[in-house]
Amino acid sequence: MRISVCAALGAALWLCARESPAQDSTPVPAADRVVYDAAYYSAFAPRTALDMVEQTPGFVLDAVENDERRGFAGAVGNVLIDGQRLGAKSQNLRDVLGRVAAKEVLRIEILRGAEVAGDASGAPVLANVVRTITAGGGTWQAGAEMTNEHRPEPNGQFGWSGRDAALEYSLGGNLYRHDHLSDGRFEIRDGDDRLIARKDQPIPHRNGEYVLNGQVALPLGAGKLSVTGQSYLFTHDETSSQRVTTPDGEPLSDELDPFRERTRTNEAGITWAGAAGEWDVNLTGLATRKQRHWHATATLLDADDAFDSEFDQDVRQRSGESIVRGTMSRALAAGRLEIGAETAINTLDGHTALTLDTGGGAAPVELPNADLRVKETRGEAFASHVWRLSDLWSLDSRLAAETSRLSFTGDTEQSVTLTYVKPRVQLSRKLGRHQLQVRAFRDVGQLDFTDFVSTAELANDSVIGGNPDLKPQTFWAIEVDADLRFTDDAALRVRAFRHFVDDVADIVPIGSPGNRIDAPGNIGRGKVLGAEISARVPLAPVLKGGTLNVSALLQDTEATDPVTGRKRKFSDTYENHLRAELRQDLNAAKLAWGATFEMYTPDTDYRLDETFSFRELRRLDLFVETTWIEDFKVRLEVQSALNGTEWRERRFYSPDRTSTLSGREVGNFYPGHWWLLTVSSTF
Repeated sequence: MRISVCAALGAALWLCARESPAQDSTPVPAADRVVYDAAYYSAFAPRTALDMVEQTPGFVLDAVENDERRGFAGAVGNVLIDGQRLGAKSQNLRDVLGRVAAKEVLRIEILRGAEVAGDASGAPVLANVVRTITAGGGTWQAGAEMTNEHRPEPNGQFGWSGRDAALEYSLGGNLYRHDHLSDGRFEIRDGDDRLIARKDQPIPHRNGEYVLNGQVALPLGAGKLSVTGQSYLFTHDETSSQRVTTPDGEPLSDELDPFRERTRTNEAGITWAGAAGEWDVNLTGLATRKQRHWHATATLLDADDAFDSEFDQDVRQRSGESIVRGTMSRALAAGRLEIGAETAINTLDGHTALTLDTGGGAAPVELPNADLRVKETRGEAFASHVWRLSDLWSLDSRLAAETSRLSFTGDTEQSVTLTYVKPRVQLSRKLGRHQLQVRAFRDVGQLDFTDFVSTAELANDSVIGGNPDLKPQTFWAIEVDADLRFTDDAALRVRAFRHFVDDVADIVPIGSPGNRIDAPGNIGRGKVLGAEISARVPLAPVLKGGTLNVSALLQDTEATDPVTGRKRKFSDTYENHLRAELRQDLNAAKLAWGATFEMYTPDTDYRLDETFSFRELRRLDLFVETTWIEDFKVRLEVQSALNGTEWRERRFYSPDRTSTLSGREVGNFYPGHWWLLTVSSTF
């Protein structure tokens, strides 16, 4: 989808110019803050701070998994609690906010411009959850999910916290179970698009997530000491199969593909924040350890269900991240200065064992970089300056430099040193209650260390090779961000961006000629052009108590394909995403209902001899919730696929994608419908 960024930004500024006189219930922003008192959220009957944040106009919670972010600064997210951040990286913001009872929240502040200039996250807008000085109690939620497997699975969460002037503590936990069948049905066609076979691929699977986390904070010296911890377990079991028949239904082959995964993560963090003379000081130490073990088997049977062959794969990975970070900031005659440094040690010990049995016993299959140990030692230093030029203008400038050394032992013995300079400058301008920001910066992407170790996709008959030559993707960016606040609680945010990318992280062929495989790698320069939009529109008087929330990402990516030499989009990238939620709160009836629509455009992996395209569900979820029972909220949610399917297509070329199409496999997964019933309250 081609888009016009200028048109998107122009529409935002046009709306700004047409603003009607202020009559809304929220105050005109003071300086660079927009304040929503707790009373604003009463119409939504919130139980937790998460419920409140999700109903804040013009704000979208950053839900990207933190292990996809580089270092501690890149993972801090876009929410503060009492102006402070949690000294943790693996704890999801949703879990943290879910531990805070709504009755403890005084207000939520949207911070913009000079209020967020110099912030480690780089986010143009932050939400600050301000709580009561003293509080105690908690929240809980319990329920069950029913899918097309017709077995209810429990889910629940709890949060318990207390605080006074000296001591603060919290404890939380989450339980989520999912039991589901995705039924895949595919057509197999030759290079002339003739139907030659059909394939059924049922994938019954069960997932479980179990989380326990907590925090304690107390005064120490001239500041406050905070200690955090989390333990996380993820389980996944599936018993998928692939049955191939002729177009008329005669059996050709059957393949059994059981899969089992267990991932455990533990994290501990410690932070001290206080004053040293005229300086505000923040010191953070963080240690994360992860163990991942998964096992897969692919047993091929012939048309008579007799044994043909069997692949067996066992993967064990142990990883760790240790971070120490310190910052110092102080007010100057002109603005505010912050300096700081961060050092980190990242490790991975990966082992992949693959065997093949064709009837004479299992024999090992050699994979490059199947046994590899990786260690990265990284250091970064930075200085930033925030200058409020006037009541209308503010300037944020930042300069950071990092260097890292990657060492590999095992199947590959090598080391490499990488150095990057990362400048950033941002200019903000108030326009009444609105704000416009223009910024330019350079950033460095996170490396996924599992990309260095080879594994096989047995169900897809392919190998993803480990590549120690992979470097982090970097880019220069120019962005324009308009945060517009209208009457009647309407809000619109538009971020237009252009990224000039170096070392695009994608898929490349590795190995000697005639023995090449696909692997993560860098394919040179690329570019990204796009816009991100979030809007909140009150629907009264057309729909009393109704609101519409829309968020969208629209972008075009472009890089040069390393196999064909032609231009194409980035692999494994959803270029466009749309989410729209309609909600009506009928306060007199203590009832609310709504619908959420979500869709993605397909993403494609461009491999050596095939393209693998996948499109997520186009979902339409319906919900109804009530507070008829005093102090309790009951919610029923029905989740379904609007078009009933997840779409997948594989196109095969021989010997590689510079040649003609030799066949394709196209079809859909039918996930069915499921519902979720929850009851929540506070104590």
